[in-house]
Amino acid sequence: MRLTRLATAAVAATLWIAPGAVLAQDKPLEKFLMGFAVDSMVQQIPFHVAKEFGYFEEEGLDVEFQYFDGSSAVVQQLVAGNVDAGSPATGALFNALVQGHELKQIFSFQFKSVFTLATPADSGITTIADLKGKKVGVSELSGGEVPIVRAVLREAGLAEGQDVEIVPVGAGSALTLNSLQTGQVHAYSSNMFDIAAIEAAGTDMTIIMPKSVENFPGNAVVVRAETLDEKREQLVGFVRALAKGLLYVEANRDLSFAIAARLAPEEFEDEALANASFDAARLLKERPADLADAPIGTHYRPGIEAYHTFMRQGKEEEGALMQDIDLDMMLDSSLIDDANKFDHDAAKAPRP
Repeated sequence: MRLTRLATAAVAATLWIAPGAVLAQDKPLEKFLMGFAVDSMVQQIPFHVAKEFGYFEEEGLDVEFQYFDGSSAVVQQLVAGNVDAGSPATGALFNALVQGHELKQIFSFQFKSVFTLATPADSGITTIADLKGKKVGVSELSGGEVPIVRAVLREAGLAEGQDVEIVPVGAGSALTLNSLQTGQVHAYSSNMFDIAAIEAAGTDMTIIMPKSVENFPGNAVVVRAETLDEKREQLVGFVRALAKGLLYVEANRDLSFAIAARLAPEEFEDEALANASFDAARLLKERPADLADAPIGTHYRPGIEAYHTFMRQGKEEEGALMQDIDLDMMLDSSLIDDANKFDHDAAKAPRP
């Protein structure tokens, strides 16, 4: 595991405070550490909006964002008690629970899988079955997309090493693009942002990942069971502030984009890529129709159950789960009602 960066997100000096908000001024702000699997303003803009508008401070929290090398690293930091909360991918959370770690998913905000599988639009490959005799590129062999790729190949009756070869070609880099353009690989699986980078570089891609997989859940707010017991009040405040940020980004696409560009201009130098990545991040956070009237942060049980069933197939060396997970123990909804006790219309109101 490699710590890529430990930083507090930079924010503007002037904070917008909601009308009628009560600040926790009678005591010092409490330090709260939130861990992410990747350092990306685009992917985490609701958290940054919450910080930018002073929502965390309203809850008495001094929130610091920490960035690690992937979801497995976030889980390690959670288990070690080095962060108060983290946002690992669901697959990494499943693996931690199988290993006996007591972690709780307390707030859901990403309802589609970040991982996908695509081919160059002119390749003639339109289904998983068409990959027979081909090579599939991945970011790296330990990447979170690999177990999913192996599973969809298996469902299509294709055997890795016999019918299809999986090859590491980088995370949407020049190496990745060259591998696709020269035919070294015929398809590529990684996260949606890497696919967006390839398309922004001029190569149109066709998604061939089955729809059932695209609708698997993504990242959520996860904590240790003991943290939930010991810091319940702080966690309620944290996810309430996040809920406000989520609503704002959902209702104000262009204003949210401008905030992100101001806070992390290096991510927005390529306008086409920035727009594609920003829209991909918003798509991942769209709530399923079944949750349209549910409180912000509600867990989408059907998607989580479908992913669990999917990951229980196959062999352990292929990334499959070797035992069932008690989803009732994993999913905790005890904070969600309190997290939604704020003026939703005010949170959606446009402001710079």
